[in-house]
Amino acid sequence: MPSERISRLAARRQQYTNETYQQARDMLRPGRAPIPGADCDEQRNFEAELFYQLLESHRDFTAYPFGIRRVRPQPDTIELVVESDERARRLLSWLLPSYEPGGEVHGIPGLRLRQRTARGVELHIAGQRTSAWLTGPHRDVWKRAETESLEHVADIGWKALWRGPEHWSTEEVAFEHEWNTGEWSRHFRAGAWSASGLLRRLGIFHTLTAADAVTGYKGLGINGYGGSDPVRWCLDIIHRSGTRRHMHDLVEAVTDAEFGLPVSRADHLDAIYPPETMENWIRLDDEARTGLIELRFTTWNYEQLQLATCGPKYQAIAEVVERRVTTAAQRLGRR
Repeated sequence: MPSERISRLAARRQQYTNETYQQARDMLRPGRAPIPGADCDEQRNFEAELFYQLLESHRDFTAYPFGIRRVRPQPDTIELVVESDERARRLLSWLLPSYEPGGEVHGIPGLRLRQRTARGVELHIAGQRTSAWLTGPHRDVWKRAETESLEHVADIGWKALWRGPEHWSTEEVAFEHEWNTGEWSRHFRAGAWSASGLLRRLGIFHTLTAADAVTGYKGLGINGYGGSDPVRWCLDIIHRSGTRRHMHDLVEAVTDAEFGLPVSRADHLDAIYPPETMENWIRLDDEARTGLIELRFTTWNYEQLQLATCGPKYQAIAEVVERRVTTAAQRLGRR
């Protein structure tokens, strides 16, 4: 592969992953897409569930969208570099499965810790070809996070399932059969490519927006589709007053033929079910209409994220947000 093309691909990949240039360059392989997709359905479904839990567990202000500094996708695994010790503890405790007497399984059923190393922790689903690494904080942070989760589960009288054998517990099997085999689950798996694809490109919300914060959730069905509704990922991209939104840059990245996802503007939805501020909402879906991405650009001045008004709790976060937003605005202004 010519050196000039390698440099171009590495620089472009950086925008999608927030890796360093050298990290992005090291991940390029001849004959493989610059941002590879998951190499099997099990990995793709696992990453879709991780993306869902990443959104659901995001409950406080973070320096980077969703509290993830960068991602490093490979065909058979993905690495999420977590920004802080606090976010690491929150995320891991949210993912680890536990059983609440009465039939409820919290966390991801079947999730197990495959490795605990100096790099971080590797997660997988028992009995499946799956892998994801959580890295960033020191290994002691991950160890404490798991210990705290065990203690919390014991204190409230639940059962920790992730410390069990390398197969699904009877509680997980029963919960999966009751709750994750119906129509919602079928829609989720049919659209898993969109959630996995967004997870593998999480860096665009750092590099191609000047947003203070990005939040999201899995939305309900939407009018405008005949038959089955696709899974809908609603992402709120929140800017402070006076900051240009650069909507085109983000949409261009998501729909890029080489680096993006197989989606395009879902203009058929605009006339059928327009939201009140549709001019700032952009919907993207695939030709088969199995996945729908809703980008919602809004303005809100969070006092906690502005240096002039933030308190001690958010001082460090606000400083990083300020630098990140300034850098992104300057970069985008030169495009």
